[in-house]
Amino acid sequence: MNGYKIKFNGIDRLYDAYSWRLTRRAKQVWSSGNVLQGKYLDKFEKELGKKYKRKYAIAVSSATDGLYFALRCANVTHNDTVICPSLSYIATSGAIKRIGCNIDYIDIDKNGNLDVLKISDMSLPRALVYVNLFGNVAEYDTLKKICSRRGTLLIEDAAQSQGARYKKQPSGTLGDISIFSFDPMKNMPSFGGGGAVLTDKKEHYDLIKSLRRHGVGSNLDYGYNSLLSDDHANQLLFLLSKFDKLQKLRKEVYERYRKNLPQFTFVGADNPHEPSYHKLVILVEKRDELQDWLKTEGIETKIHYSKPLDQLGSYPNTESFCKKAISLPIYPFLKTSEVDIVCKKIRKFYDV
Repeated sequence: MNGYKIKFNGIDRLYDAYSWRLTRRAKQVWSSGNVLQGKYLDKFEKELGKKYKRKYAIAVSSATDGLYFALRCANVTHNDTVICPSLSYIATSGAIKRIGCNIDYIDIDKNGNLDVLKISDMSLPRALVYVNLFGNVAEYDTLKKICSRRGTLLIEDAAQSQGARYKKQPSGTLGDISIFSFDPMKNMPSFGGGGAVLTDKKEHYDLIKSLRRHGVGSNLDYGYNSLLSDDHANQLLFLLSKFDKLQKLRKEVYERYRKNLPQFTFVGADNPHEPSYHKLVILVEKRDELQDWLKTEGIETKIHYSKPLDQLGSYPNTESFCKKAISLPIYPFLKTSEVDIVCKKIRKFYDV
């Protein structure tokens, strides 16, 4: 126990809400004796692909593996360069570095996403990885036009944006290849981690299916052990059926914060597209002091990205963001009274 009265993550409350349903689904797998590559994994992949209208969904052990597998589909090697934003979780650049590629980092826009204006005149490489940071979708139409014109594979890092929409198009459909995360911190969490890759190309599907299981069934010399277990797949299958309901609850929490903190800058608030409400991030002065103050008041917050992925370049927007951004608790079963307490304490700190 961390001792906080208001915790940052509410996966324990998610379990409390659906405990017997989740436990029953895990027991179904355990009692069958078939815990890997069973019928629930297959069913989950089919339902996930169906929900997001993708021809193929391949479950893997982590979104990090999913990003790496997507890059393998682009046939990039250590001689190539891949574009990615200068602000993201280290897994984004880590997947690129696993191949050994060079990375061309691009500064972010005001929503924390890759600044598309900075790549419009660039000579693009074989792959571009863009991140819907904090669940705020990037400017997809512009990215797609640029990549299509230059034959660049567009990889959507949707680890934080399941449930978001660009115009009316859901995240998970916005890349040539899209990757979801089922990490315990995400909108649809597995009680143990996991991820999925979504694509419409059969050749990508075949390659990733082989890569996730040691290269079996292909001409590959090697692959990886990246299977999602059947018990996690069966639990995720249930959470997929509840996903829209949980998203509605997240949105209500988000809107409560916006109503209570009108004086503050919310990251993504100017983005005209529907976010996933994965993270609630505000930009403030005296950010570190605010976090310390909230901690003394029993409120857990996070500073997710305190520095750019690239320490050698100059990224003004990223550097400013890293000094001001703080993430507040947001999850489906966060109580209205708890949101009000967090907001009251923030207003008191800034005397507003």
